[in-house]
Amino acid sequence: MIALSLIKNNKLKIIEKKPPKVLHPLKCRLQILYSGICESDIPRAFNNMAYTYPLIMGHEFVGKIIQAGKSVKSFNKNDTVSAFPLIPKCIHSSKKVKCENCKNKNYNLCNNYSYYGSRIDGSFCEILDVYEWNLFKINKKISQNIYSLMEPTAVAFNILDKFPNRILKNNRVLLIGSGFIGQILARILKNRYPYINLVTLDRNLFKLETIKKYSSEQILFKNKNTTDDRDVLSSLSNKFDIVIESSGYNKNFASSVNFAKKNGIIIFSGNPNDDTKFSKNQISNILRKEIVIKGVWNSSFKNQNNNWKSAENFLAGSQNNNIEQLITHTVDLESSSKLLKKIYLAKNKNIKLNYIKGLIKSF
Repeated sequence: MIALSLIKNNKLKIIEKKPPKVLHPLKCRLQILYSGICESDIPRAFNNMAYTYPLIMGHEFVGKIIQAGKSVKSFNKNDTVSAFPLIPKCIHSSKKVKCENCKNKNYNLCNNYSYYGSRIDGSFCEILDVYEWNLFKINKKISQNIYSLMEPTAVAFNILDKFPNRILKNNRVLLIGSGFIGQILARILKNRYPYINLVTLDRNLFKLETIKKYSSEQILFKNKNTTDDRDVLSSLSNKFDIVIESSGYNKNFASSVNFAKKNGIIIFSGNPNDDTKFSKNQISNILRKEIVIKGVWNSSFKNQNNNWKSAENFLAGSQNNNIEQLITHTVDLESSSKLLKKIYLAKNKNIKLNYIKGLIKSF
């Protein structure tokens, strides 16, 4: 098989790699069909954020089972599957000793885990062996490229789980960042709370235009400390019941405190691009406003509130939610390194790229 390997920082290469001769009894061998490019793959490839080299990245994917391990019970050849990419070691350990989080089925909070496409090889390839436990069988009839969006869509539902139980008509919500997960979240909110007042803040005009149908107001914010930016910051201060930081831009985490109202909720879901500092005044602001800050890490899986089932149901209505519109780029494995480089340059060198979600097609 061929795979896109991250040989070292900023060096991607198509390689030949043979799957293991013997399939692990608890794994299924997948023919990878599509892989989504995650925002985290870009710093992993170009900013020294990989845990190890060489590495085959990719953790958002859809595949078809071509062989099931001899101890696999719930999956069969030709099943279409996606996979929860986090591998709780206490689930797969022969010692069967579970951490407190796994005992409570909060597997995304496991104290000792591995991860497809991050700590071990992932889906930017043609063939991948995946534990049965991690697989999610897809039963809804939607197109294969949409299936690859299961993992980030499940994360969007985990963000929604951090909302208060009751959303009032006069509640104001600020979404900072309208990348793929932000776009999905806006669509979920529009479906569930059609009356919600959702304001979207981003430095990318193309993304703001794409989200326009699903948010009440879109604000362009360059984060360059210009007069216009300072005016935006001032106009949004103390206005929002819920603030969602999904951009990962380090300055936006601290700004979220200024945007939130008293007794407001802040949800941090973007992976920070750099160190973040909170000033004395900002900490005081958190105290005086009695703000609640919540974090989001991955998604819930195999528990009562299964974000993956919610994601599948939502994506089954992809035509109604214009999900195809969010897939702006699709390339084959041989061309994938060029797209990854373009995304990196667009983020860091200000080249123009109308991009939201890229897919790599393996077959």
